Amino acid sequence: CLTPPRKNFGSHIKHQQSRTSSAAQVTLSTSYNGVNDYRMTSTEHDPSLFQVELPAKKEIMVHSKICALMDGYTAIHCDFNFAMLSGVSHSTLEKEYERSTDEKPMIAGSCHRDVVQKLLACANDIVVEGFFREYTDDENRKESERMEACILSSEGLRQIIVCFRGSTANQAKPLGKSSLFGKQASCILDEEQKVPILTTFRTAYFGTSLEKTVFTLLANLETRKPFFDVVMTGHSFGAAMATIASFRYASSNSQMRVSCHVFGSPRIGGEEWRQLIHSVPNLRIYRTENGSDPYVLLPSGNEWIHCGHAIQMGDGSEFKARRFDRDRSSTTSNNHNLLGFVQAKVGMAQGSSQGKVDHDIQSYDEKLTSSGDKWFTDFCEVKGKGIRANNERRTLA
Repeated sequence: CLTPPRKNFGSHIKHQQSRTSSAAQVTLSTSYNGVNDYRMTSTEHDPSLFQVELPAKKEIMVHSKICALMDGYTAIHCDFNFAMLSGVSHSTLEKEYERSTDEKPMIAGSCHRDVVQKLLACANDIVVEGFFREYTDDENRKESERMEACILSSEGLRQIIVCFRGSTANQAKPLGKSSLFGKQASCILDEEQKVPILTTFRTAYFGTSLEKTVFTLLANLETRKPFFDVVMTGHSFGAAMATIASFRYASSNSQMRVSCHVFGSPRIGGEEWRQLIHSVPNLRIYRTENGSDPYVLLPSGNEWIHCGHAIQMGDGSEFKARRFDRDRSSTTSNNHNLLGFVQAKVGMAQGSSQGKVDHDIQSYDEKLTSSGDKWFTDFCEVKGKGIRANNERRTLA
């Protein structure tokens, strides 16, 4: 729908500032005063076709492998710089990897072959386009505030992929035990969008200039790869960063199709945040949730709500897509009821080993890989054929 500008109203995107010069504004103006102040918006009850488009399993698998690479590379080389691989083709990396040996594991004197091997396994045409690492404070004193973003591309998927990662500690535990029952601090996203989100994520996201650096590279890649979609991805703490980035990028680049495919993501905001996310018609969000991963239920409290769709992975390699799913704990099937919610919280408080395993990105990747061709063909709440008018499908969920 067309939405007029609304000041200080979190459920809608505010007035879009014109980027053109005053002379250009005169040239492009119409006879209707203020018509350029309107922009297309959507809601979860009236979404764009793109917002409810189902992802292929192949792309979700590629994104999970990229997240696994970013989460696990520090065990091989804690400060590995992916930037040295920027622009190197997949075939060239394969040749260099084959030339190296276990006795001489370094490629070109600096690239560790085990990291390159994991990169090659992500997809048969993956290319690193850029890598950025920043710190919110002194990098020698504040490793816990380390933030990273790796930008890759895939010709087969026609995607530019941005993977966000926090510190090793934040990736393992994106939220502390206080998020179980204690009230969490919130603050507004920014001056343009006065919508409250979790202070922990807001501080981390805006604590560095990572957004500016990543968005600048994306602007360059758009001209070089004009028919590619942009996908933001990340696991755990990185999933929260990717979700915020996807909204900010999509809302300022309405000509781009932007997807956000995240894994083990905690909640980021409340009802206003959810409505704001769903008001951007060129933004599609899928959160993949694994078994008893406790962090997808945090922080607790009715003021925190998930946004986007949920892909739930069961113990029997079953996959279900829940359309604009609010919370796993609000459903009443497949052990995702209130009892399961309480058990997950208690399990986290006691350091449940199963919860820790299910939150690990390797567990996500293994389930996706080992499940073969199993995948969903529609949202599980959608029943019947619905109504088709003007070649558009209408359903009741």
